[in-house]
Amino acid sequence: MTDTVPEKRIKHPYFMYDMIRETGKSLDITRKTMENVDYSFLAGEPLLFTGNGTAYHAAQIGAGFLYKTNKKYAFVQSFELLNYYRPVYGTVVGISNSGKTKSTIDSLLYQKKFAYIVGITHYYGTPMDKISNKSIVIDSDDKSLCNTKSFFDNAIAAMYIGSKYSKLDIDINKIIGTIKELIASMDLKVKEIAHKISYVNRIFVLGAGPEEPVAREAAQKIKEATHINAEGIELEEFIHGCTSLIDEKSLLILINSDTVSSRTQDIVNACKVVGTKTVTLNGEGDYSIYLPDLGDEYLNALLNIVPLYYLAYYLAVEQNVNPDLLRFDEEKYRKFDDIVFPPGAH
Repeated sequence: MTDTVPEKRIKHPYFMYDMIRETGKSLDITRKTMENVDYSFLAGEPLLFTGNGTAYHAAQIGAGFLYKTNKKYAFVQSFELLNYYRPVYGTVVGISNSGKTKSTIDSLLYQKKFAYIVGITHYYGTPMDKISNKSIVIDSDDKSLCNTKSFFDNAIAAMYIGSKYSKLDIDINKIIGTIKELIASMDLKVKEIAHKISYVNRIFVLGAGPEEPVAREAAQKIKEATHINAEGIELEEFIHGCTSLIDEKSLLILINSDTVSSRTQDIVNACKVVGTKTVTLNGEGDYSIYLPDLGDEYLNALLNIVPLYYLAYYLAVEQNVNPDLLRFDEEKYRKFDDIVFPPGAH
């Protein structure tokens, strides 16, 4: 079960908004925490990141630049790691905001027989804190069940570990500074877009390469916050069957880059024919949002989360939905959660 449900607010600003706005302060805590870590545990190979949902996406997005290296690494969802993956004779980094996500803890306990376990969480005294060979606790509470603030903490923590492991010189301070600037500058622009598209009832978020996990994380936040059906899917994969689902009440969010700009524009142009509105990051659409370019697609991916979190939030406000609770204030949804997550397991 989800043990702590936030206090119920009845209007904007909800906790999700406060948590987005407080991300900068939390990242300062994350930076201080990660700069004091002894990374000698990364001496061997391979390195594997694991987690569920937002925590898993944080690892993929924060350390996605490992795709550019020859190092041995992997990102594996925790349930898959537990049930279908071979033992890892190296380092396994588990991420869980609460520190008690059942399948994550179970997978780490199994892999601990073979690997060195690093746990990244936000709370002391949790199962993850206790079972890890090295526990990294980012002491910053996220008061919304959407866990937007903790996503950025976990992604930056994964970035530190990935950069130390690969020995790539990544200017994490610059990335944190840019995230802070975007949190301040994107608010009102995205709010206006959300108002104009508040009628949509189906959303697809498209991204390729390092943006595919961004698309999945954005779709997850839209579902959690708004209760609108949303799917994050690889850019090219979308046009192989999903186009039969879109119409005048659908929305496509496209995460563009120089690599895929031609294909992105094809999809934007095609959407005009069927009347589906588009929101494009770093490209032309019915609504366009431009972000700074860090000179690396794999690092830009983390920046692209900022406007998409705001979009999820303001769409929830437009729908008069409390984005903090994931419907756990409704008895039948609370009972559902109690069944799939035993007490103390989420």
